[in-house]
Amino acid sequence: MARPPAWRHTLDEARRQTLVAIDFYNRPGDRRSFSDFIVHIHLAWQNLLHADRMRRKAEIFYRESSGRRRFKQNPDGSKKTWDLSQCLRHELKDNDPVRANIEFFVGLRNHVEYRFQDSVLVATTAEAHACIINFEAELVRRFGSRDTLGSEMKFPVFVQSLSPSRYEEQRNLRHNLPTTVSNFITDFQVGLSDEVRSDERFAYRLLLLPMKGPKTEADLALNFVRQEDLSEEELQALLGQEGSVIVAEKYREAIHIDGMLPKAAAATVEARIDFKFSVNDFNNLRKAWQIGPAESGAKKQLPKSDGYCVYSPAFKQFVYRPKLVERIANAIDTAEKYQALLGRPPTLKSADG
Repeated sequence: MARPPAWRHTLDEARRQTLVAIDFYNRPGDRRSFSDFIVHIHLAWQNLLHADRMRRKAEIFYRESSGRRRFKQNPDGSKKTWDLSQCLRHELKDNDPVRANIEFFVGLRNHVEYRFQDSVLVATTAEAHACIINFEAELVRRFGSRDTLGSEMKFPVFVQSLSPSRYEEQRNLRHNLPTTVSNFITDFQVGLSDEVRSDERFAYRLLLLPMKGPKTEADLALNFVRQEDLSEEELQALLGQEGSVIVAEKYREAIHIDGMLPKAAAATVEARIDFKFSVNDFNNLRKAWQIGPAESGAKKQLPKSDGYCVYSPAFKQFVYRPKLVERIANAIDTAEKYQALLGRPPTLKSADG
């Protein structure tokens, strides 16, 4: 019996690393390890691209710049193989959302601390979904359906999100995202085109509706429907019926889901107090507290912004969190406190009718 080609061993390793990555992602509680998911999915992609290039007899080793016939070597004397970033530059185009998704996790790998793993997982769930789906698609595209992992993979849905009692916990985890990670995610998104950022191959978000009514033999536990394949009427009917569906949505800001623009933030503050409160009042107060941008349109935040705001690529400006609205409303809820902070007596909302 003929020995399998070398690329086959590399491909098998890519498939194995993917299953290990998904296992770490889907483990319950303290056994889950998002950092291990990133490490193993990184190795999976690297081995997949190496295997395909080996099969095509394309280069996978670094060469010395002094001579094309000489290979760079590792400390143990073996030839130094291309890293994942080098593979991506040769295998996928610059504006490919699949490449953007992989590069997102390559960069994120250096920003994940163990104690903040769950916060990072919650903030990047859509990207993780896309990463696994993309791997399976590329595996089949390059090597055929025989090598599919479809029968072995479990879709990495973050099951904690299915419990309403835990939803607030997820929101808190998202808000506890370290500044370095939040900044990395924001900066990475800003560098993408709107087309790539909204592509489901970069971030695959889900809307889950529970199935009700009797089960038929044709029913599956999960049914996938693409939002773009539905008309507005069909989408409304789907969301209104007592059926089951998972709708794959286009990208939305995972971190900034409860963020407010200045006008909305000011209106929310005003709704909670007895006095008039304008957008100018909001901006003057948050600047005095050194929160948000120093100037309109700036991406750099003032030194005391952490936890109160974040730059949104979708709006191309900072959005403000409920925590800041709460702080402002509590700080100006009496006439004395209002005048002390804003430098003028307040105007009652009822004064103008």
